[in-house]
Amino acid sequence: MENEKSDLTFGIHPVLEAFEAGKVIEKLFLQNGMQGPNVEKIKKLANEAGTAINQVPVFKLNKLTRKNHQGVLAIGSPIEYQSISEVIQSTYEKGEDPFILMLDRITDVRNIGAIARSADAFGIHAIVVPQKGTALINSEAMKSSAGALNHVPVCREQYLDDTIRELKDLGLTIIACTEKTDDVLSDLKITGPRAVIMGSEEDGISPKYLKMADHKAKIEMSGNVGSLNVSVAAGVVLYHLSTKK
Repeated sequence: MENEKSDLTFGIHPVLEAFEAGKVIEKLFLQNGMQGPNVEKIKKLANEAGTAINQVPVFKLNKLTRKNHQGVLAIGSPIEYQSISEVIQSTYEKGEDPFILMLDRITDVRNIGAIARSADAFGIHAIVVPQKGTALINSEAMKSSAGALNHVPVCREQYLDDTIRELKDLGLTIIACTEKTDDVLSDLKITGPRAVIMGSEEDGISPKYLKMADHKAKIEMSGNVGSLNVSVAAGVVLYHLSTKK
């Protein structure tokens, strides 16, 4: 955690002010037994923001910082999240077709970083992640992205199904990369506004998102290995669907 010190905010009033200022807090740590009006305000704001609250013993906080944390410590995001609707609007205004990547429950920060590198290479206008169930974009993800997360907008949405509906309303075709189809990616000829969904390392795309997709496609493979790492798969998919090959 030492390499994330720049993302730490600690102390009751600084953490409260960070929430009130609208800073994106990824994780909140509260010492066991913490009480008081300001602590309750922090909890309320954390719940409203969808921030994970962790009740921990004091030695855990002492490991995170040697300074006077007063039993309260927050880990902020190293990036500023953007609005997907604003990204789509600005992309259309530039005369470009939006090309969006949606990540469903990707839990390895190194995969997040590697996927961002491919996103930057193949012209993705924004990466969409859910508020819960996806790895935090922390310093390790930033390092794995080789700087790409400083250039590709990231949109953190509460519910991906709502975002899929919004993207459809805005004219985007939704493509799900999944092994649960007979259609292969190389046969998919889609241009224009589009969004790609990549699923979790464990079980792929959630069934409800698969049902919402306009197209489903898998990567045609030979050999003995049945699947690819999600970051490798993302690179292959984005290459096939990109207009910047």
